[in-house]
Amino acid sequence: MKTPLITIFVVAIMVIGLFLAFYDYKKHGIHEQPIGISKSQSEALKKARVKGEQLVEKQDYDSAIEEYKRAIQLSPRDPYIRNDLGAAYYYLGLKAMDPPIPDDEDIGYGTSIDARQLTKEQTIEKVKEALNTVKSGIITVVVKDQSVSKDIELFIKPMGHYIHIESEPREDGGQNYWATIITGKTKDYFLNAEKEYRAAIDLLFVRDAEGRKYSSYSVASRNLGTLYFRMGRKKEALNHWQRALQLEPSDQELKRLVDSYRKQ
Repeated sequence: MKTPLITIFVVAIMVIGLFLAFYDYKKHGIHEQPIGISKSQSEALKKARVKGEQLVEKQDYDSAIEEYKRAIQLSPRDPYIRNDLGAAYYYLGLKAMDPPIPDDEDIGYGTSIDARQLTKEQTIEKVKEALNTVKSGIITVVVKDQSVSKDIELFIKPMGHYIHIESEPREDGGQNYWATIITGKTKDYFLNAEKEYRAAIDLLFVRDAEGRKYSSYSVASRNLGTLYFRMGRKKEALNHWQRALQLEPSDQELKRLVDSYRKQ
């Protein structure tokens, strides 16, 4: 008997979640080595960044964000501080989830709705029910009809929630459409995290012979990939993880993470 696709997806998420759980985000994000401060940087900059890291360790992300913002005022083109600020926003987005993700669910998707056998009207009703329950967090909906995914998008966008839709092939040759909806403070913090990670990459990049820009900051690329995976942007997530792996080919933990996604 074939395993239902929704089960395969959930198992795949659990596998990747385990990799992310053991792939210490703090170690490779906020606490990258070296965190060095150049001699030309002021003592105030050093103190702001160190204090920000200490506050993150205490899970006081709001205060950490304020410290990192002070550091950015002193050194607005420092990619490492931008990455640290993005990580603080990311953690704050997780902390803001209501209802919260269980402690043992590292990359949980919050509320999941399998609407492949439902009508459009039934699907929209399920989404409404989820929105009434999830004050801040992630809702994932899978449908098999692209027009229904578009109806979900048209329903969600006027409310100001984040929504992203990606398709993936089915065994029968058709497509499933996954809609990821992010609401409340989690949405705001995740979007801020994206902004800071991208700023970090934009400040530390290389160009190819044709002038195209590529990240040369593996930590920010890895972190942005993790954020995008949680935001339902799995194809972009893989691209950023692969770029990070190109920059750090000896990173076995990241290699296992990329390989686990490719096997889905």
